[in-house]
Amino acid sequence: MVGGKTQERKNRKADLRISFDIREEKNRRVFFFGLVAVSFLLILVYNAFTPMMTDDLTYKENVLRAKSLWDIIHQEAYQYKTWTGRSVNHMILRLFLTGDKWFFNICNSLAFTALTLFMYGNVEHKKKYDIFVYLLINLLLWVFGVSFEQTVLWQTGACNYLWGSTIIMGYLTAFRFCMKNDYDGIYQTAPAIGLLLLGLLAGWCNENTSGGCILFVCIGIAFYVWKNRRVRIWMVSALAGNLTGFLFMVLAPGNANRMQYMEEEHTGLFAVISRWQKCNLAIRDHFFVLIGIAVVAFILIRLQKAKWEKSRNMLIYFFVFTATCYALVLAPEPMGRAYFGAGIFLMVSCVQGIVDVSDMDLYLKALKYSAVSLLTLYFLFDYMDCGANLMRIYRESMERFAYIEEQKAAGSTDITIPLLRPAFQNKYSDAYNSDLSPEDSGYWVNVAYATYFHVDSISALPREEWEDMLQRENLE
Repeated sequence: MVGGKTQERKNRKADLRISFDIREEKNRRVFFFGLVAVSFLLILVYNAFTPMMTDDLTYKENVLRAKSLWDIIHQEAYQYKTWTGRSVNHMILRLFLTGDKWFFNICNSLAFTALTLFMYGNVEHKKKYDIFVYLLINLLLWVFGVSFEQTVLWQTGACNYLWGSTIIMGYLTAFRFCMKNDYDGIYQTAPAIGLLLLGLLAGWCNENTSGGCILFVCIGIAFYVWKNRRVRIWMVSALAGNLTGFLFMVLAPGNANRMQYMEEEHTGLFAVISRWQKCNLAIRDHFFVLIGIAVVAFILIRLQKAKWEKSRNMLIYFFVFTATCYALVLAPEPMGRAYFGAGIFLMVSCVQGIVDVSDMDLYLKALKYSAVSLLTLYFLFDYMDCGANLMRIYRESMERFAYIEEQKAAGSTDITIPLLRPAFQNKYSDAYNSDLSPEDSGYWVNVAYATYFHVDSISALPREEWEDMLQRENLE
């Protein structure tokens, strides 16, 4: 009788525990999707207050001359032959430029949110609906994303880097999903076709990041073959699609043509050493903090004497990050934004390392949550400050566009507009790096504006001088 009551109490406790776990998971799910919605809204606001700039105007002017989708494809084919092989990214850009920017703002915000979810999906050993992990991914992207103003917010740059990285991480997520489920027999057909097509797109996105994607897939297949002594059809099609897209991109005739315009200070061995040093400096400048986080996390994992298997995902992503960075040694003078995709791989490695550090030690657990809380606080203050300046820049940009149209309607073909106020400059706007030149109306940005608005020339002056000019004209 006593034994029966004891068992009954145990069963009641077990039921209460299960009920508590179910409620906790439901609460996490609500908060998780709420955080996803917040992630979308935060980036949407910044997208909405980022005006069109430089290459956006050049490409849009070109796209507006097309009379059909076939004409747009012809335009991209011409660019493939004369300038760059990133046809997937540039077709995305051209299609967006056929419509209003508000549509791009929404889609670009969805792409950013999808990237955060794909990064989340590549982190192992996390809880279901892990709010901590998803929040950390968002914070790392906002705070440490390479050239965020160019790679995420600027329309041309976003289509090249954000969209390219989203496609690549989406492909890697699908590939890992197939690895986990290990489809065989007749169930291989759909994954084989899907990964072939996704792999083709992922390989045709960005030279170094797509190369890192191929490296990750090769490592994944190698581990699988080593463990299981077999290979699946969908693995072969995934890699084949990836390689095919990559070759289409790097073998584009336009790449050879563009190389003619790239100047380099050194030649031969000195050129290689110079490029290597530039990569080292770029890695230090862009990733020192993230590398430090990864190193500390790895040391803590080793001190906790976890099995090496636990750190495999972290180490693979760190290795792919390193290879993706140093692949840029092959380029004479890579732009800083070319490291954006490598940064995505490093962020996944960092988050994986933080997740793999055991929470059994109260101090380590407190350190994790305190650090993320402080980073969240820093981001919120920074977001509000920079957001206010973005709105001011957007207002002035729209005023300039309206003034150009007004002067054009009045018959003026040589127009002078004010430069943006220096006080509004912030790290989330590329408007100042790509503003008009006050000294040279033949500067390529000035020419891009003049071509887009179909006038002879557009010059720029500091706002005070421009206002004085208007007053003199009114007096005359």
